[in-house]
Amino acid sequence: MKSLKLLIFDLDNTIFETKSIGEHAVAAVMEDFRSSISSLFSPEKVEAVINDLWNYPFDHVARQYQLSEEVSKQFSASINSYEYQLEIEAYPDFELIRGLDIWKVLVTTGFEKLQRAKIEALQLHLVFEEIHIDQLDAPIRIHKKGIFQQILDSFHVKPSNIFVIGDNPESELKAGRELGMVTVQVAKHGQPQSAFSDYYITDFRELINFLES
Repeated sequence: MKSLKLLIFDLDNTIFETKSIGEHAVAAVMEDFRSSISSLFSPEKVEAVINDLWNYPFDHVARQYQLSEEVSKQFSASINSYEYQLEIEAYPDFELIRGLDIWKVLVTTGFEKLQRAKIEALQLHLVFEEIHIDQLDAPIRIHKKGIFQQILDSFHVKPSNIFVIGDNPESELKAGRELGMVTVQVAKHGQPQSAFSDYYITDFRELINFLES
């Protein structure tokens, strides 16, 4: 029988390191995007935009650099038409999570085709009861907070027994905090602790320890 706890995991830079995809795996997409913004920014700023795409969701980057709707649509079309062959692995300590007899749900933000390719490469359908994608280009988007609310309604678990586990303070951690859930910041690279996190971890052993306590 599963514990009356529920774990909601983010994907990018939480379960695996996004940069481990490697530029070669998405080279065509990045070159198309580089071409579409090359007339808008200096060469140095173009590279800054490209670099930020490895660390933040596209909508965050688009807002930060005030990318036009046309550029955003071009990027969406490119990333959704590409055939991905990903060779990626989860962080080694994620193996501890795979065997936990606790309800686990994955909620990730991004473009569906690429996120599905990551999920398949990591075999995450074998780990999670449910998988949700907060699609950046969805006609009607409810964001992670709306998805979390749907999960709350579906599983009938108290918010205080739901643990939101991720790296992004302005996304899953903020949404979880606003819904009264327990927020766990994963800081694999020593990021500063967010005001939206109840717990701050660098290794999933720490998560297991306080779940058991």
